[in-house]
Amino acid sequence: MDRRTFLKRSALVGATLAAAPNLGLDSLAATRRNVRWGALCLPRSGQRDQIEAVQDLEAKVGRRFDTTHYRLRWELPLVNDFTRWSVRTGHTPIISWFTRKRGGGMVSWEAIARGEHDEWITKQARSLKDAGWRGYFCFHKEPENEGNAQDWKAAHDRVYQIFHNVGVRFRFVATLTAYTFAGGNGGAGAWLPPRYDVIGVDGYNRYRCTRKDWRNFSEIFSPAREVARRRGKNLYIVEYGSTEGGSGQKADWIHNARRAIKDWPEVVGCSYNHEHTDCLYYVDSSSSALKAFREMGADPTF
Repeated sequence: MDRRTFLKRSALVGATLAAAPNLGLDSLAATRRNVRWGALCLPRSGQRDQIEAVQDLEAKVGRRFDTTHYRLRWELPLVNDFTRWSVRTGHTPIISWFTRKRGGGMVSWEAIARGEHDEWITKQARSLKDAGWRGYFCFHKEPENEGNAQDWKAAHDRVYQIFHNVGVRFRFVATLTAYTFAGGNGGAGAWLPPRYDVIGVDGYNRYRCTRKDWRNFSEIFSPAREVARRRGKNLYIVEYGSTEGGSGQKADWIHNARRAIKDWPEVVGCSYNHEHTDCLYYVDSSSSALKAFREMGADPTF
């Protein structure tokens, strides 16, 4: 079907799904072996915003994503135009809330842990509760290079407790880099906070960008999977992506991701980063890569 017809049908389906209660989240995904499949899409040339970026990629893959991922600075409200649109159209939101400020710098994790920002945190928690949404929430994920583990864990626990007290129905995903799960930055044990619901991980194949070696999906994410297994936790692959290699190599990387996730029962969701930031990760950087991603989305597991 053409793009306009696809988007119209997606909107109708999304409205129906949004009217129904969100069921079970990761527990439903685990029991039925349905892995939540989604993407973070940053706007590129010709696209107005992230909404249009998501719609365009959904049209290319021929289906609606289960989830949308949105990254926010500290001052931005968690209930906003994008998250409202996401839920209204049948997506489950993944919200990553960072303590980075608009003008640069960060809100101190120590200050958050001491309760100095409880009013703002509580306001945001109540907005999510009042919206009636369910979803996945990451507090300042990938914290390893922006402070120390003790301060981050204390801040994370403060936010977790406030959200719990308010009654927010979001699953807390404690999200570290794949490098940390492989033993870097002192290892995952040093960073995982005292309370969380799901283990999260971000990882990339940065071949010919910041690395000279090609790394398959399973190589990047196996250590995180092992930590989740040992701790008896579900695993959410919050960010994954790959640069291009030789002809067809990125498509093979996506096929490897699909096979690995199907074999890893701990994984309840995965979200591709369709963006050009430190490296070029666009999933449609080649026709073969887009085809592999489309086939992944057509797999009943996803």
